Amino acid sequence: MNDIPQVRNIMLSIYADDTAILSQGKTPDKAIVPLQIYLKNLEDWLVRWKIKLNVDKTEAILFNKKNDDWPKVKVYGTPIEWKKEVKYLGVVLDKQLNFRAHTSLIKEKYNKAFRAQYSLICRNSSLNLNNKVLIYLAYLSPILTYASPIWACTARSNLRSIQVLENKTLRMIANARWYHRNIDIRNALNVPSLQQFIQKLAKIFYGKLPDINNPEITKIPIYDHNDKQNRKRPRMTISL
Repeated sequence: MNDIPQVRNIMLSIYADDTAILSQGKTPDKAIVPLQIYLKNLEDWLVRWKIKLNVDKTEAILFNKKNDDWPKVKVYGTPIEWKKEVKYLGVVLDKQLNFRAHTSLIKEKYNKAFRAQYSLICRNSSLNLNNKVLIYLAYLSPILTYASPIWACTARSNLRSIQVLENKTLRMIANARWYHRNIDIRNALNVPSLQQFIQKLAKIFYGKLPDINNPEITKIPIYDHNDKQNRKRPRMTISL
C-alpha cells in the first residue's frame, strides 16, 4: 500500500487483516478532511488492485469529548456513522479513551472462562494446589492483563474491579478463610498482584519501543511521571 498517495497527518496501522487509518488534528474538522481525502485515494487503490472492501464492517470513531454532530466520512459513497466505541485487536476504544467499556469486556470474558474452569479450581476440587495455580496463570490471568500497558491508565476504580476478580479466584484456589489477607495468599501462591504484573509488562513493552524501527513510534514523547497532567497517558502504567 506504499503506492497510495500520502496525506499529511494520516497514519496507517495494519496487523494481519485488521487495518486502522488514524487522522489527527487540533480540531475534529482538521482531522476529518484529510481522512476523507485519504479514503478517496484508498478507494482508487483498491479498485486498481481489484480488492473488495466490506463497507458494512467499516467503523469510525472520533476521539473527542464533545458530542457535536460532525460530518461523516464516506467510503464508496456510503456514510460511516461515528461510533462511541470500537474494537481493534481485542481492545475496546471509547471516544474519551477512559477504557471503561474495555474493562467491562475483560470482566465478561473472564467470568466466562472462570465458569469453564470452575470444576478444576473450586474449593472441593481434588486437583493439587500447584496445578490450580498453573491453570490460573496460564489460562485466566492473561485475560485480565491482555494489552494492559495500553488500557491500564483507566480509572483506579476500574482496575480495582478487575483486581477483585483475581482476589476471589486466588482465595478459592487456596481454600482461604475470611481472616486470610489477600496479600498473604498471593505471597503463599507466589502470584504477584495485578498491579505489579501490569507494571512488569508495561516496563518490558515500553522498554522495547526505542529498538523498533518505526518512524511513527519514534514520535511518541517520553512523558514526565511527576507531571499530573500526564497521569492518564498509557506510558504512565509504569508508575501505577
